[in-house]
Parts: sequence; structure tokens; C-alpha cells
Amino acid sequence: MASNAPYLCRYDHPATPDYGGFRLHCPTMDLRQLRHFVAVFERGNLSKAAEDIAISQPALTRSLKTLEEELGVELLLRHARGASPTEAGERFYHHAKSILAECSRARLDAAQPSGELSGEVAIGIGPLFADHIIDTTVAEFCDTHPKVTITVLQGFFEELVALLELGQIELAFINFPLLQPPESIIVEPLFQVKASVFVATDHPLANSAAPSNEKLSQAKWVVVDKPHSIEVFDALFLTGGIPAPRTAVRTNSLTLIRSLVLHAGFVGLIPDHLLKRESAAGQVKRLDVPSTPIVREAGLITRREGFHRPVADVLAAAIRRHCRGVD
Repeated sequence: MASNAPYLCRYDHPATPDYGGFRLHCPTMDLRQLRHFVAVFERGNLSKAAEDIAISQPALTRSLKTLEEELGVELLLRHARGASPTEAGERFYHHAKSILAECSRARLDAAQPSGELSGEVAIGIGPLFADHIIDTTVAEFCDTHPKVTITVLQGFFEELVALLELGQIELAFINFPLLQPPESIIVEPLFQVKASVFVATDHPLANSAAPSNEKLSQAKWVVVDKPHSIEVFDALFLTGGIPAPRTAVRTNSLTLIRSLVLHAGFVGLIPDHLLKRESAAGQVKRLDVPSTPIVREAGLITRREGFHRPVADVLAAAIRRHCRGVD
């Protein structure tokens, strides 16, 4: 991702351009100042941030003041409850996090022995894939590359894109929403995810080959509490000519959704692979609802700009291999 952050080196020129409110004239700014600012930004309190990074509060205050003077903007507002970011501080935080993440990866790469993968790699995954594809991929990768530590962060599409743009993860494996992806990322479809309407086999609707519109509308529904998921849910009933039912529960927990469907009499629009074992065991039934199953693309997302490290490329290749022939 292109960054407007000031260069971390000497820069002297008669004209001092303005980049997003930051003057590009930072002769002494260093990574420690960025770490100090990020610590205060995330803690919202100078004394707690000072404890976290093992520095005295006066020294931390001086560091932040020097950084603000060099940038020519106020980054933080000090008040009785602690410190909160200004608008410029909000913008600068994202650049600072990205710079620190890149520097951390650069250190790891420099220390990596020639010809072998080692160090750390951070990836993001969607909730659908913690025990589908990624679990077997990660297990195999760790056996093949024992000197690599993988950090796996779970989140929804919008959250993982933000982590990618900040440089906190190097790639993500997730199902894609219907919306247009931001230009800062590359989307690589690898397979399709099918979602159907499921109920437990002891649910009243399980006795109907094709439940009526009225019964579907009166049922208790549980859905993923994300805008794109709710849009898909609403579109399902609009397309089928069914009055959109009231959602009794909205949650970001797929574990809760599965449990409510299995044990609490709820109806859910759930990816088929999440209930594969329960379907085989006869615990759930897929309902014949118009316009289902809903098919979505899933795969990798990576940053469009920036250096892709070999360890991340090898892991991405492993994910691609495990996606072949997925049903």
C-alpha cells in the first residue's frame, strides 16, 4: 500500500512539501518515537504506556513532543483521563503501525539463514476456515518448516483488509463479500463456498420437504452480524418472494450460530461445510428454500503494493494446494 508517511532519514530541501498534514522534514525522527506514539495511542494513557514500554513518563512525554514538532502537527490531546488522538494522530497511527510492521519483517528476513525458511509470518483467516482448509494447511506447513512461527488472526473481511493495509498481516484467507474490494488489495478466488438453510432434525420445519413462506417467516432466525451477511440474508428472501423474517439473534460467533441451530430450535443460513459432520450424522437437515444454496467466492487477499516475503509466498502456495478439489 502506498504510504504518505515521512521517510525515516534525513531530508533537507528548501521546499518542505505537505503530505496529508505532515511536513516532510524529519531529520531526527526514529522508530522509537513511532513505538512511543503507538503505545500511547493504543493505551490512551501516558503512564500506562510508559509502563508497557519500560520508559519514564517524562521521557515519553519529551519523545512525543519532539515527534509532534518534527511533523508540525499535534498528534495527541492530553486531558485528565489520559490522551486521545487528534484527526492527524488517527491518520499518522496507521502509517506508524505499517512502518513498524515492515521494519519487524525486515529484521526477521535479515536474520534468516540462506536457503531455509525461519522466523515469523502473520496471516488472517475468516471464521469459516478455522477448521476447514487452514487447519490442515497450518499443520502441514509447521511440519515442513519447523523454524517458522505462524500467527493466525481471525476476523471478517473488513477487519482483515484493515490489518493488511496496516501491514500487521501479510495475507488473508477468507470468503469474499459481494461489494467491490478496495484498490489496495489483490483478490485471488480459489474455490466456492455454498451456504444453505439448516435446521435440526427435530425442528418442526424439518418435516416439510419445502417449507411454506409463512412458516419460514415465522421461524426464529440467527444470522452473522455483518452488513454484507445481512444483505445476503435479505436478498435471499426478496429473490424467493418470501417476506423477510425477523432475525431473533445476530452474532459474529459461528460457534453460537451452529449451537443455536443444533440445540435451540433456530433456523440458520450456514455454509454447508460447517455442518458437514452433523449432516452426515443426521443431526441437521438442509431445507429446500428458493435461491439456495447461495454461492460465494473464497480465497486469498494480499496487498497490491509492498514486498512479499518468501515465507508468506510459500504459505500462500500451500493454501492454494489445499484448496484444489475442495467440495
